[in-house]
Amino acid sequence: MPVPLVAAVLASIAPALAQRGLDLLSGFFRGAVDKGTQQVAQLIQEKTGIDINDVADNKLTEDQWVKLKEFEFQHQAQLLQARQQQDANALEEQRLLNADRERATRLQEKALDSNDPFVRRFIYYYAIGLTVLAFVFIFYASFIHNYDANPKSERVIDTVLGFLLGVTLSAIIQYFFGSSLGSKSKEKQLNQLTDSLKLADASGSVGSQP
Repeated sequence: MPVPLVAAVLASIAPALAQRGLDLLSGFFRGAVDKGTQQVAQLIQEKTGIDINDVADNKLTEDQWVKLKEFEFQHQAQLLQARQQQDANALEEQRLLNADRERATRLQEKALDSNDPFVRRFIYYYAIGLTVLAFVFIFYASFIHNYDANPKSERVIDTVLGFLLGVTLSAIIQYFFGSSLGSKSKEKQLNQLTDSLKLADASGSVGSQP
């Protein structure tokens, strides 16, 4: 049975593993839940019987921590290979994201050069419209909507609010006010991933020579 992982739980799993000296395993449980983390969590459960979620809840006994340490040592080569693939996937994802941002920037530069005032200002109209609609909906959901009369609507409204706050308004704020610190951090991570993959490839080439 697959081990269910929640993104919020990962924030507790990784530091707990690192504190116990399990740095290799800790690296798999940083960031978002993906196929790689699910596979490692499943492998841990199959080989040791330990649910990785128990690490976040501080439920592991000393014997179980020893089992995890032995697991990391015995499967070190397999884990390193999986980590390299995980880093390669993250590198490719970041490259695609950067390419998408560059395309969007070029399109906006062309729009600003247009003779049509509506085309030049469309992005501002669009952002203003989304912002106004978002705040209107937030006000409606907070002070006007009758949840007692329609209790099933609460789930839908929660979903819409989460999207508006976490995606729509966040994207607008980042676009107009920038996210230079986050961009620099991601660029640094991208460079580190590129360097690590180059070193790994170089080591593999040297090791394969007769």
